[in-house]
Parts: sequence; structure tokens; C-alpha cells
Amino acid sequence: MINITIPFDKSIFIKTNRLKFRLEIRKSYIKLLIYIVLTVGLMILIAIDKGPTSSFYGIVGMILFILTFNYILRILNARTLFFREMDALGEKHEKQNFIYTYEFTDDEFNYFDKEKRYYLKWEAFSNYSISNDFFILFIDNRIFLMLHKSKTSEQQFNDIIELTKSKLNFKKV
Repeated sequence: MINITIPFDKSIFIKTNRLKFRLEIRKSYIKLLIYIVLTVGLMILIAIDKGPTSSFYGIVGMILFILTFNYILRILNARTLFFREMDALGEKHEKQNFIYTYEFTDDEFNYFDKEKRYYLKWEAFSNYSISNDFFILFIDNRIFLMLHKSKTSEQQFNDIIELTKSKLNFKKV
């Protein structure tokens, strides 16, 4: 069994949530890029085409421009709300002196803090990954846990990876 007990660290909490947001919103950035490319392509087509279809392209172009702008605002709003919630949660955990406990066993992963306890069999997880010195566990391709390497000893971090390798598939993020 690998047992890790760590106090709350706001700087690691912020770093964790920035990475989590970036990983989870990545697909939205790809969609936004597609919207922008289509909008720019249509605007070029409007500038080039002087025939009777140019008014159709103009209407479609305006609609696409509005949708693209709306999508940008949605991403910015989601980012603002996410970080506002994480800041409030970080303040709460800092005030209450949260202590996190992680237990990795052959049969399950356990997590404890002042508010919650999770007992999860390895079968509950879909994958694991390592990114920017974070160990990441996924449930149904959503991030469940992120543990920074600095919060463990080098040996514990390697042991966690070895144990997880035997239980789950690696997912590149």
C-alpha cells in the first residue's frame, strides 16, 4: 500500500486547476479554430465574389461571425466561472487547513479529506496519464484526480506509476 498524506497547498491547487481546465477545454479550442477558419474563408469568398450569390454568402458570413463570437464568449465565461469557483474552493480549503490522504492498494484507490471519502476499485478508472509532473487518473475520460510529483517522494511517485501501470492503460494528454 502506498499512503500519502499532504496538507493543502494553494499554489499547487491553482496549478492543478489551470492544467485541468486546459486539458478539459482543449476540444472547445479545436471547435473554435474550425469556426474561425470557416468564418475567415467565407469572408474571403464574400470579398472575391461579386455575383448574385454574394448576398447569400454575406448573410451566412454574418451568422457564422456571430456564432464564432458567441463561442468565444462562452469559452471566456466558462473559464471565468471555473477559476472563480476554484478560487473560492481554494480559500475554503486554506481556511479549514485541509489535509488530503491518498491510498493506493492492489485492489483500490482511496481518497479522504475533511468532507469526503472515496473508495474506488481500479475498474472504475478508464486510464491514467502523466503531464507536467502531474499523475492523472481518469474516469470515463474525465479527470478524477491530479497529484503533483512534488507532493510525494520520488520513490512514492514511481511506485504509484508502477502500480497504476499494472491496473490501467496509459492515455497521452
